[in-house]
Amino acid sequence: MQEAYSAGVLVALLVNEELAEVGVPPQLFSFLGFVAAVEPVTPSELAAETGMPPTTIRDYVRQLVERGDIRRARNPADGRSYHILLTAQGRRLMDRGWPAVQSAYARVAPHLVHDPDAHLQMARELRSALKLAVADKQLEAQAEAGAPANR
Repeated sequence: MQEAYSAGVLVALLVNEELAEVGVPPQLFSFLGFVAAVEPVTPSELAAETGMPPTTIRDYVRQLVERGDIRRARNPADGRSYHILLTAQGRRLMDRGWPAVQSAYARVAPHLVHDPDAHLQMARELRSALKLAVADKQLEAQAEAGAPANR
């Protein structure tokens, strides 16, 4: 698991460097990318997708709304929730930043032993398995919280 964690740190370093070169602020760019990929999306759906706690999601949403990169919209399916959508400014930011992400990937590709697409598929499988493992643990905690105390 240390390898996956370290890989994530190195990816952030590489992508942030590329984003800086094109003048795109790296702060919250990855989170904005999740919004762009799955919008319209609720905070709960983002928490499930990213594994981030709801409090972190709320903080990020607040910051991105204040920056003007996303907006909240009423969720017609649930009046207690809202959808998160990119604004025109947020879409322009993604359009400017995405080539930097692709550039970072291009810098890594020549150093891979196997086909880059194979690595990408394995990363997707790992991410999916990690999401399921986190969900399993959350379900266990909920079950324990709802179970009657043993006396």
